[in-house]
Amino acid sequence: MGRGAFWRAMSRAKIVAAAGKLKTVKRQGWLDAGIPWQEVESVADHSYRTALMVALTARPGLDMTKALKMALVHDIGEASIGDLTPKSGVPRRKKASMEEAAVRRLGDDQLLLLFREYQDGKTPEARLVSEMDVLERVAQAREYEIRFPGKDLSRFQNDPKRPGQSSRAGTPAGWRKTKSTQ
Repeated sequence: MGRGAFWRAMSRAKIVAAAGKLKTVKRQGWLDAGIPWQEVESVADHSYRTALMVALTARPGLDMTKALKMALVHDIGEASIGDLTPKSGVPRRKKASMEEAAVRRLGDDQLLLLFREYQDGKTPEARLVSEMDVLERVAQAREYEIRFPGKDLSRFQNDPKRPGQSSRAGTPAGWRKTKSTQ
């Protein structure tokens, strides 16, 4: 094995390990909202369903391979830094730089480019993944409200990138409400 192949293999092993760690990182926003620890989804749970939602949302002209990869790794930095929420007190820009540094340490330039593209939110693929990221959170909030009557999780229905706007405004055509998301 040449040096380049060795370093690619090491980087891939780090990425797989980080993805594995995401299975144990709980989504902090749900904990902050009072959802019992044992019931809170992991970051890996969230990333998987976000990727599934991307896969189910075909749009003309999109690079779906790129969008799916982006959805799978959009929160991979949280394997290192945890799922920081506004309640953590870490400013948004600081959190973004911490996440980028964590992704950079994984040693894969393509992964880092995908992560940056997602963070920038300027390409159609990044916008789709961002929409599905928000819609996944909305679906999860609705599921928790059903399982835990009396929990008001309406704050999770707002799009943090567009304060004051409901996430439902960005619902893509073709998505239908089902019993599990109503």
